[in-house]
Amino acid sequence: MPNTITPTRSVWADLFADPGVAQRLDWRSTSLRSAAGATVMSLVNGELVDHWLDYANLRYPQLAVSYAGAAAPPTTYTGTVLTGTHQLTACIDAQRVREQLAKGATLVFSNPEHWHEPIAHFVADLGAAVAARVETFLYQTAAEQFGSRPHRDESHVFAIQLEGTKQWTLYDLPEDVWLRGLIDENTPASDEVVLTPGDCLFVPMGMGHRAQAGPEGSLHLTVAVQTPRLRDVVTAWAAGAATSLSRHERLPIDPDERIKIVVRLLQQVTARAGDADVEAVAGLAPK
Repeated sequence: MPNTITPTRSVWADLFADPGVAQRLDWRSTSLRSAAGATVMSLVNGELVDHWLDYANLRYPQLAVSYAGAAAPPTTYTGTVLTGTHQLTACIDAQRVREQLAKGATLVFSNPEHWHEPIAHFVADLGAAVAARVETFLYQTAAEQFGSRPHRDESHVFAIQLEGTKQWTLYDLPEDVWLRGLIDENTPASDEVVLTPGDCLFVPMGMGHRAQAGPEGSLHLTVAVQTPRLRDVVTAWAAGAATSLSRHERLPIDPDERIKIVVRLLQQVTARAGDADVEAVAGLAPK
């Protein structure tokens, strides 16, 4: 069923041309194509990518090169730069990167929010709106090439088509347990969507997908939204609960005494769990 998120500030207008799209998102199982907002479309373009290559002093793995998902050795597009008396390794060599792109590669810029302020502000606003971790990846793919092999992600994905076109092949989301990573290329496709500049495609967590650039190549921004795993919530809460215990107290050697102490300790923890600030544990309120 669609979510019940209430739009906050202008973040949904930043992501969608129609902010009401946020109310139609089915975060559980259904992809959705819509028009991207002017703000997200303005975050990055091909000219800025060229500037990053030449002047941003990027290093691997901030930029990685792959061929249909197979990583190219970083030594084929990086080098050593002398800064004063210090040698910086794994520095991006713009000319060699462009040569890789000309050979059919995909350039993957990871987390540009770490060095580009407009993307950083967008990520912070969206993360606050959905109470989740948000990060971005920029993919520049050579003409007619696949950016990756079919795979599933542990994040909800918004793909923003910035330049060129890209055909997305989608696969059904399994009803049973699924694992992040590659899936069989012979898996039957459930849908195919061609994105043109200004399109936004939502792909829910776990839905298999892959994408192929059109005849002019492709530049698209992926916005990944990842809510906490249940085990992470339990681990974080338990770590907080543990702060009330003395760091020096240990279980005794005697097995019977040890069992008694553990039973009593678990009872105390269970009682404390009943008094927990549920919104804070769920990441919906300040801890």
